[in-house]
Amino acid sequence: MLTDYAYILKTGGRIYEVTDVKDLHDWNCKHLEMHPMFERVPDSELVDDPCIAAMREETDEAIKVIRNNGSIWHAVYRKKDMNDTKEKAEAEKDVLAYFL
Repeated sequence: MLTDYAYILKTGGRIYEVTDVKDLHDWNCKHLEMHPMFERVPDSELVDDPCIAAMREETDEAIKVIRNNGSIWHAVYRKKDMNDTKEKAEAEKDVLAYFL
């Protein structure tokens, strides 16, 4: 699915990942980190992002987790800029290797 997301998203488009299950968070991050078309957005760039507060505090699931004193893990990834032809060719090769 990540390659489908990379195809659909424009350069800089974001994937927001949030869960109250630590193992799932780690699994999601591992696969997003491995995919050549995505890079993690540093927390310093997310300070004013209203989506972070919404997904950590305002969804029904988040409210339930907060009420039960649970933990919430999140990460944000963006589609890399593939305008550089050499970088794009390498990423396309890496996408094929990602599936093997």
